[in-house]
Amino acid sequence: MFSKAFSIGFLCALLAFAPPAAAQSDEEDFRPRLFVGRYIQLNPMMIPFQTPRGIRYEVITVRLVIGENSTARQACWIAPKVHEDVMFYLWGRRLTMADFQESRRADLAYDILQHIESTTDTRYYESVELAGGYDEIDPESQNLSDLCR
Repeated sequence: MFSKAFSIGFLCALLAFAPPAAAQSDEEDFRPRLFVGRYIQLNPMMIPFQTPRGIRYEVITVRLVIGENSTARQACWIAPKVHEDVMFYLWGRRLTMADFQESRRADLAYDILQHIESTTDTRYYESVELAGGYDEIDPESQNLSDLCR
């Protein structure tokens, strides 16, 4: 008898302190606040490339643009694995100086996206952006990137 009364009292106390449900509008973003952002920026990677004078290294920062059919939660959960896969993919690709020039940078980003889609799922990310070391990142994507590392 005591335990049943205690259980009912405990349940009533929990319901009394529950936060009120937020009103939802058509314009509101229903994703959890932590998962809002356009892309996930991975940590910078040092990638070797061949030059006439030997091997040099280029710092690459990969931004994974979240796909329309994906949730940020799925894309975030898989991001650390993607970071490692991309790093090994680029190390094994034997890049040259020409791969980092503007004319071929888009092709390199597309090849990275194709590799990611072959190892994960095609719906997680819609594109890959290669950012410079000092490119600005928007605050929402910064929060998402910090959360996904």
